[in-house]
Amino acid sequence: MTLPGDNVAGVSTHLPRSVTIRRGDQNDEQATFEVMRRAMGFEMSWPQHISARRHMRTSPNSSYWVAEDNPRVGRHRIVGYAHSMVRDAVWQLTEFFVLPSHHRMGIGGALLNLCIQDGDEAGAKRRFVLASHHPSADALYIRRAHCLPRVPMLLVAGQSGALRLPAGTAPVIDSVAPPDTRNLQPASAVTGGELLVAQPILPEEYILNEINRLDYQVLGYTRTAEHRHWINENGGPEGNARLFRYTEGRHAGEFAGYCYYGKYSSGPALCYNTADLPRVITHVLSLRRRPITGITGLMDSAEPYWAMSGTNDTVLKWMINCGWNIVYHYLYMSSEPPQGIDQYVCHNPLHFF
Repeated sequence: MTLPGDNVAGVSTHLPRSVTIRRGDQNDEQATFEVMRRAMGFEMSWPQHISARRHMRTSPNSSYWVAEDNPRVGRHRIVGYAHSMVRDAVWQLTEFFVLPSHHRMGIGGALLNLCIQDGDEAGAKRRFVLASHHPSADALYIRRAHCLPRVPMLLVAGQSGALRLPAGTAPVIDSVAPPDTRNLQPASAVTGGELLVAQPILPEEYILNEINRLDYQVLGYTRTAEHRHWINENGGPEGNARLFRYTEGRHAGEFAGYCYYGKYSSGPALCYNTADLPRVITHVLSLRRRPITGITGLMDSAEPYWAMSGTNDTVLKWMINCGWNIVYHYLYMSSEPPQGIDQYVCHNPLHFF
């Protein structure tokens, strides 16, 4: 489907005569990555983004549109693109970039319209966007997607070794890895929380069902396709992804949450009880230091990055008090107020929520 000029899905949008909009495909991946890199002004590594971008392009109910400039003189090039997906009737704009040289030409509006149209056809009832602080883009999300700014979002970075849990925090026992003695407390010293046991996240039906149940009860929707992707990247018995379960007390046997951490990404992490997030994150970070035969290239950054809402008092205060720093601000914009966002730490890089 190619839409030249001002005919964009039936919406009157006056584009430059040389610009056409069409569905993207695998041949556009590196060109759109370059648009993202230039639009954000950050140095980014293409190998670190290949897997996530392939997943977004090929996953169910996914929409991918590119804007291509075809001048009479000079080379043809992609100048903008947008990607979105629908999960459980929830539409998310995952990527949306236009080169600065092509702003205010109607290109962004046309791309966004097409993603919204695809989302509506896929049954979307709610929408949200993780938006940078760009006034014209944010206004576009309000006008076209009916997404209002709801919550400030923060990207936080620091030394993983600097994270210390409060005295008396109940330990996490791993079903595979040896304990991280930095964070284990003697049983007599434990004053708060219930013991957790961590198990590797495997691509098994009962595990995916438990994760979906957690997502639905906290966030209000499920995303099986993304969890399969994250498990493939970071899961398995020798990976760093963990599903956590209470072992005692009134919640004994119940699943408490999950957390992912890998070579090129951190999160997401979700817990029924927000107070469990620090020990869940600390435990998963500790796994990357364990020697495991056959594992190569696990993420071993001295300064991992974690993304969260500015209203997540528990995790944000904990990390800042441990000496971590806020390195990036953005917005959660949505058509309805968010659900469960304070019980959640997002995926980073910010392709997914």
